[in-house]
Amino acid sequence: MFDFLVKWKINSAFRDNKRKHAFRNLESMKSVLILFSYNDWSAIDAISKDLAANGKKVVLWTYQSTKKAPGNTIFPANVRIIHPQEISFLQILAPSVLNEFKALEYDTLIDLTTTESKVYEYLLAHNSSEFSIGIAKPDQPYYDFLVLKTDEMNLQETYQQIKNYLSKVL
Repeated sequence: MFDFLVKWKINSAFRDNKRKHAFRNLESMKSVLILFSYNDWSAIDAISKDLAANGKKVVLWTYQSTKKAPGNTIFPANVRIIHPQEISFLQILAPSVLNEFKALEYDTLIDLTTTESKVYEYLLAHNSSEFSIGIAKPDQPYYDFLVLKTDEMNLQETYQQIKNYLSKVL
């Protein structure tokens, strides 16, 4: 029963989202929001640094699904970690977190999540970017551009495919 309520909430947010859609190539991207799975930090760190080296302002959001995080990873200031206490039992974001997300300014969203979570879907449903890129086929048309990540590909290889395509498009 709760799963139905969560899906309804996500679908409702997606339906109400009236974001503007515009295709962007790598050069025209100015600010990028990356959604990523918490355990993929080492790959995401390299991707984030590459985008920053190309003059992009990069903000990263992730969800720590357990109260005790594995390892002692220290994240930089541009990484926003959503903690379990900021999520309701229905996997819906606290209003303060959602308001923080909605206040972000970015022209491109890249969803590099490799784990499924309603938290990420809820964020995608509230996405305000003009251009959205994803690596997995979702239930909703969240993305303007999709590069399917195969099981044999790691995140760095998938990112390189995205980057190569976007740098060749006018």
